[in-house]
Amino acid sequence: MGYRLHVAEVYQVKQHTRDYFNNQSADINRMLQENCPGLSWEGEDVECSERLEVPRSELADLIGKIVADREDFGKWLQLYDIRVSVETFIRYIAEWIANSDQRNDFVVLSWY
Repeated sequence: MGYRLHVAEVYQVKQHTRDYFNNQSADINRMLQENCPGLSWEGEDVECSERLEVPRSELADLIGKIVADREDFGKWLQLYDIRVSVETFIRYIAEWIANSDQRNDFVVLSWY
């Protein structure tokens, strides 16, 4: 446990807004929870959470899972009416990883 109080001299929030998966936060959050065991979120229910922290390595693993079973993941996309191709979904996850803060091991996703 810490014993000294520290005040952050720099607090910076810079977000990249993406205009995909609108109104599908519950489905995307649930999918991430099922595939990324290190996922953490604010609130009691992952489906309603507006902020998620996903280990970057687990997102990379998720890309591998999707690539290994494109057909099954394509069925999942159709089931939840997510209107992108499997390749586009993979590209989106890669963008999350690339655009996240590389100074830590997590990708922070926010819905608002």
